[in-house]
Amino acid sequence: MSVLYFLLLVGVLVLIHELGHFVAAKLLDVKVLRFSIGYGRPLVRVKLGETEYQIGAFPLGGYVRILGIESETDSDGRSFASRPLWQRLVIVLAGPAANLLLPVIIYFVLFAGHTTLPAAVIGDVLDGGAAARAGIEPGDRVLEIDGRAVRYWEEIEAAVRRSPGKELQLRISRNGKVFERYLTPIEDTVRRRDGHVAVQGRVGITHAPFVPLVGVIDGASPAARAGLRTGDLIISVDGQAVRNWRDVQRQLGKFARRTSIVYFRGTEIPGVPQIELLGAGFADLVPETLVDAKLNRQTYTGLEHAEMFVAHVDAGSPADSAGLRPGDLVVSLDDKPVAHWMDLDQRLQAEPNKTFKLTWRRAGVGDAPAETLHAEVTQVWRKQLDEYNHTVSRLVFGARNDVDRGKGAMVAIEGRVGYAMSKAFSRTGETISTMSRGFFQIVTGDTPGEALGGPLMMYRVASVSGNKGWDSFLLMLALISVNLGLINLLPIPMLDGGHLLVFAVEGARRKPLTPKQRERIQLAGLILIGLITILAIRNDVMRFFFQ
Repeated sequence: MSVLYFLLLVGVLVLIHELGHFVAAKLLDVKVLRFSIGYGRPLVRVKLGETEYQIGAFPLGGYVRILGIESETDSDGRSFASRPLWQRLVIVLAGPAANLLLPVIIYFVLFAGHTTLPAAVIGDVLDGGAAARAGIEPGDRVLEIDGRAVRYWEEIEAAVRRSPGKELQLRISRNGKVFERYLTPIEDTVRRRDGHVAVQGRVGITHAPFVPLVGVIDGASPAARAGLRTGDLIISVDGQAVRNWRDVQRQLGKFARRTSIVYFRGTEIPGVPQIELLGAGFADLVPETLVDAKLNRQTYTGLEHAEMFVAHVDAGSPADSAGLRPGDLVVSLDDKPVAHWMDLDQRLQAEPNKTFKLTWRRAGVGDAPAETLHAEVTQVWRKQLDEYNHTVSRLVFGARNDVDRGKGAMVAIEGRVGYAMSKAFSRTGETISTMSRGFFQIVTGDTPGEALGGPLMMYRVASVSGNKGWDSFLLMLALISVNLGLINLLPIPMLDGGHLLVFAVEGARRKPLTPKQRERIQLAGLILIGLITILAIRNDVMRFFFQ
């Protein structure tokens, strides 16, 4: 199947490109001599009118032969060379344009298959965030932002992302009541996978609620005495089912009395560490009442959400060197409290080269109290191979939690066709922007030449994406189609962009280039493309045989 995926990927990309040139030439009444699907000896050939259509023996793409692009001449003025500049521009640009149009079609088909989207309903609110300070609560439905109606969660995300430091007015529905809240997103520095750094807004909300997964750090707490431990999933409290952590807090916060808890606990299967068996457990929790210096009473159970409990530490990572271990509870970064792992990740990514002060708590042995530990930690850049055998540099901290998110509210899509079309164009625009930035980084040297891939990389990409399923394959097809379209616009002779370069030179000189000058330009382009091809093949060999 991998070979089939490869042939299909490359074949469709090249065929769409050549089809663009073909259609533009036909519409402008420029003579098309041949349109071929595949290369080599023709298996099937038929002539319809003046154009010869054929299927080649090697089904890898195709080509279109237009009169006048090479050295052919004509007597009726229908050659490419005899046409006015605007017509030649249309024919040349039609190939890359077809490659840029294909993703729009692919994205439209994929988005049109969606029937529901995450609703504009708050799943959870992060403590200390802008949303929490504004009084927004889990379950709130956002109706409007700055007077503009919203229905989907992605609309909330977009409004917050583009408004760092700008006050937003939210119209909210809660338990049948409608009211307004004002909040200002904080500036958040985000480092994308391609290394691009962007500043966007963040208010501290999630669409999916936090599942009731608990952590226990105090060995002498009521929770520890009741037999509860980090990683237990609470199912019910006093017979009342709980769906998220807020439900647990609500049930436990009512009274300081004996409470019956049902939970699930995972047990590893010997020899199969990836799979756990879930077993039900029962705990009889007796909370304690604590009184502070101001005589305020507080119910204490020792139960905490598992969000900031470390589940995995990579050996040899900065977190490992700092002394962090599974089961530890991360408390603060640079003496600023962190209540959610997302906040920790974002603060680390914002300053990749900084040395941070990390504070965490570690459970004591038996009934011994937990101890508080500190260490300095500096992230490192490490080169890793991704699933396509491509070397990428990733910022490594080396510790992570293991907390699943619940399922947020969903809502039916209104106007599915319009929605799919809008998303198709916006996603294509984002892909073009990302690809263009990647080309610029290669030209400026910010991205090394080793990032270029050749036929083996293309084969690997087709195989991996195809084996994941058709959705994944189509997404990769859209991505590479944009890549091919942009590459062909580069001002390199032998490419479509090379034709545009020639047109520009001729326009500046106000006379056409001589045949000999054209030959020299074509030779220079051929040499340059040959060198790039050699580099790409060399990268493939090093990537797949020597890494």
